[in-house]
Amino acid sequence: MAITLTEQPYAWSPRGQRLIFHMTSDNSSQPGFRIQASVTVGSTSEVYTFMLSVDPYGGIIYDLGSLVSLRNYEDMPDIHSQADVVDEPIGNAWDTYTVTFEEYWIVGGVLTPSGNVTEPAEIVVVNGYYQMRDGYKPNPNSGSIDVKYALTSAATSRAMSDRFESTHTWTMKPSAWVGATAANTIYIPAREADYGMLFFPGNDTYLTSNNANKWRILLYDAAGTAHTYTSSSVTPDTMLCLGAYPANINDSASTEKPSMYPGWRYYVINILNASNAVRSAYYVFYNAELYGQWDCRYAPVRLAWVNSRSGWDYFNFIKKNEITNSIERKQYKQTRWRGESPFYQSNDRVLTDRQTIVTQTLQVTSDWVQENEYVFLRGLLVSNQVHIVLDDGTCLPVSIDETSFLERKERNGKLYNIVLKVKYSQDYWS
Repeated sequence: MAITLTEQPYAWSPRGQRLIFHMTSDNSSQPGFRIQASVTVGSTSEVYTFMLSVDPYGGIIYDLGSLVSLRNYEDMPDIHSQADVVDEPIGNAWDTYTVTFEEYWIVGGVLTPSGNVTEPAEIVVVNGYYQMRDGYKPNPNSGSIDVKYALTSAATSRAMSDRFESTHTWTMKPSAWVGATAANTIYIPAREADYGMLFFPGNDTYLTSNNANKWRILLYDAAGTAHTYTSSSVTPDTMLCLGAYPANINDSASTEKPSMYPGWRYYVINILNASNAVRSAYYVFYNAELYGQWDCRYAPVRLAWVNSRSGWDYFNFIKKNEITNSIERKQYKQTRWRGESPFYQSNDRVLTDRQTIVTQTLQVTSDWVQENEYVFLRGLLVSNQVHIVLDDGTCLPVSIDETSFLERKERNGKLYNIVLKVKYSQDYWS
């Protein structure tokens, strides 16, 4: 007689999904019957225990989600400017949890373990989330392109980004290039000064269908000539971060870089398997300055945020940006009396500033935004980790100050800018 697990999370699961363990036991009729859940956190080796009782339907339910608290790594000011491929450290955007269950019941008036213990269930939980419309427990290995994490084919797999093929339309794209007819091509406007990372799952033992092994850049110069670089095999860790934007590529070990070809048009990044077969969408980074998507009057503001797939996404706000300084003063009044003549001076201060707190809010304005980019930017509005990425590769932590966001769906040809207020998380010291 033992515990029977009837439901448990996939070995790779996002935190924003019900991480349910459901079980039954032949011993549930024993007096004071309980099941102890024991959870070991991989990054800290901390052990948590919970005593569970039988639910009204005769089973026992444990939800691991109440214990999961993940935040993407942001301890370095240059986390967005890494070159080539680096690891996301355990305990940040992902962690492992080892769960066992043991039966207890009352023996001689004492709650006593029975010795019936389940085999340890080890799962990786990543800092992502699904929606209820995605259904209960979508399969990260073989689900739809909306929810699947495993990189298995060019047509059905995305990296850990909220960008889809429909997010942005490149109206001036060339008619013929390698991959132009691919069913899963994602266009991203980028300046050569832009830094940013593209996250993807490593080929470890948790995401069993994943085929990520290498990455490739196919760069087209000003004349339209293609130049190719393919990396060596990457370390098969749980979560990998590829410096995929132009400034990262320029800093990388790649032998083909935008800086080598002034006036470059665009480049394509794919994740490959060990045999160099494409296993991800075609990520096309095109030269936004070359194709007119820039404004020489304003310094662009580049925002980065943690998205629904536990990676970072980016968007440039290239129009006007202004800073508002909100000043809070702590003041008190002094009573002036010197005890002897003259009892006070004409320049003595009465109302006195003790402390001045300055909060800075940046208002940023985008270029004309396409309809599906509103959906993409929803992730920015709800994210609790947002950065301003500077052109030197460093970043500043900020918070979004908006409490509502209108997603426009126009059918009359009108285009709109997005205006957002972004609050610096660090006060201006005075």
